[in-house]
Amino acid sequence: MATGLVILVMKELLVLASLTSLFGSLFGVDWEAVDRLIASRFPAVESLTVAELYRRHQQGGNLPPIIDVRADEEFQVSHLVNAFHLESAEQIAARFPDLEAELILYCSVGYRSAAVADALRELGYTRIVNLRHSLFEWANQGLPLVNAQGPTPMAHPFNRRWGKLLRPELHATRPAS
Repeated sequence: MATGLVILVMKELLVLASLTSLFGSLFGVDWEAVDRLIASRFPAVESLTVAELYRRHQQGGNLPPIIDVRADEEFQVSHLVNAFHLESAEQIAARFPDLEAELILYCSVGYRSAAVADALRELGYTRIVNLRHSLFEWANQGLPLVNAQGPTPMAHPFNRRWGKLLRPELHATRPAS
């Protein structure tokens, strides 16, 4: 019995190592690789650029809800002004039940938010938009971010691989005191 368990664990570790290697080679650490991965995995998800969202923000008027789907520790470091923090399609659907409402989702680079956008699309939402390159590009361009203490230029790097897409001087794993 113990031998069977060891073999099962070893198989799971080999599969995990293979998937990690495959994901790393597919994902890389540049924006083109991110775009290819998102387009191949979530082809039906619409996106808008950071420049387009910022232009809409500058023009004033009513912006649709902007939803940060990152983990709480990332959100605490910084987020877009007035962003809602809802990590899953289920949380978003509970807060915004109108299937016709426009919603803009973001995460660190756009992958997690594309996954949530795709899940919402499968629930029947028709106007879900993913922020291309998400918070990292927003921060890299010096656009306004906030946290509980007020304005900040800093952003949580998520992990070492994805964090390479965020300028090093902007990395923070917790809010400044």
